[in-house]
Amino acid sequence: AEILENVRLIHKPVSLQPRGLINKGNWCYINATLQALVACPPMYHLMKSIPMYSKSQRPCTSTPMIDSFVRLMNEFTNMPVPPKAKQALGDKIVRDIRPGAAFEPTYIYRLLTVIKSSLSEKGRQEDAEEYLGFILNGLHEEMLTLKKLLSPHNEKLSVSNGPEAQTVHEEEEQDEQGEGSEDEWEQVGPRNKSSVTRQADFVQTPITDIFGGHIRSVVYQQSSKESATLQPFFTLQLDIQSDKIRTVQDALESLVARESVQGYTTKTKQEVEISRRVTLEELPPVLVLHLKRFVYEKTGGCQKLIKNIEYPVDLEISKELLSPGVKSKIFKGQRTYRLFAVVYHHGNSATGGHYTTDVFQIGLNGWLRIDDQAVKVINQYQVVKPSAERTAYLLYYRRVDLL
Repeated sequence: AEILENVRLIHKPVSLQPRGLINKGNWCYINATLQALVACPPMYHLMKSIPMYSKSQRPCTSTPMIDSFVRLMNEFTNMPVPPKAKQALGDKIVRDIRPGAAFEPTYIYRLLTVIKSSLSEKGRQEDAEEYLGFILNGLHEEMLTLKKLLSPHNEKLSVSNGPEAQTVHEEEEQDEQGEGSEDEWEQVGPRNKSSVTRQADFVQTPITDIFGGHIRSVVYQQSSKESATLQPFFTLQLDIQSDKIRTVQDALESLVARESVQGYTTKTKQEVEISRRVTLEELPPVLVLHLKRFVYEKTGGCQKLIKNIEYPVDLEISKELLSPGVKSKIFKGQRTYRLFAVVYHHGNSATGGHYTTDVFQIGLNGWLRIDDQAVKVINQYQVVKPSAERTAYLLYYRRVDLL
């Protein structure tokens, strides 16, 4: 707990010797996610700053997830300095990369059974995005519990507030409880318009400091104050269903477009026009974009959207996407990101398929393609160039001003 309380995030990239992950089960969705997290410098440094304890030192643990990720990051060592590359006449230097031995991270797989999760149900098609949420929420919760050890008197810490997907009912209940349920305050925004902003207590941990952002959701209603809610996220969910959406930029613009909410009635049963707009309130150091490819049908089935979505290596979050109150506070460097990992889903069906990951390797100053235990060097063009059998599913970006 004390280590975490004093941890300082380090964003400097490390040149790690890559290692493939052996897959003896249906674990490609886990392996693909682990490779992206190993390639994420603040996550790597955070886990390396926590000591690794043996079973005999700590036979019983209240932090199985933190322990397992500390162990995982310790499986990777700095890249050995390669001998001078042989260069034939007129040839480009061929950068050779020698991966370390592949290993099977069974202790990570075991977390699914240790920590109750719907992901561990056998025979269910697993999802890399759900798994990332399971990991980040789990680490966040363990860190919150540790925080309580240091400040048992601080009741506020008992609020569990990972960016869980709230069900519609929860949101409605909160709306009905109104004032007492969350901290509310009135904010006077630009042009002296005031809005009531609600926000649950968000307790920060090193995990929210790396991946946690906030979106602001504002509901506008004729002749009444607009009400705003701040919601935390670990992955930014991008709807890509519309034919108009062909790029990540399109999807981000569509996320913040004002939408009207149909059939909303007031307590006096009058139908009112209401609209809702989402903006980005706080951008995290590591921004994970989820291209929502799995679409649920009314019949209960699930379809995969195969369409190609273009994504840049360098992504600038335009000011238009930010909340009015923060537009002037977040300068360009803080909203410019660079891609460092892409998790792909292979196959046409939502109920099967395979996951692989491309990661940026700083020592190589280039990209690696990792498919379970196979590791090979690829060029950047192959990362952004779509192919029919492999569609980008999760895009991992990190902030350029922290590089």
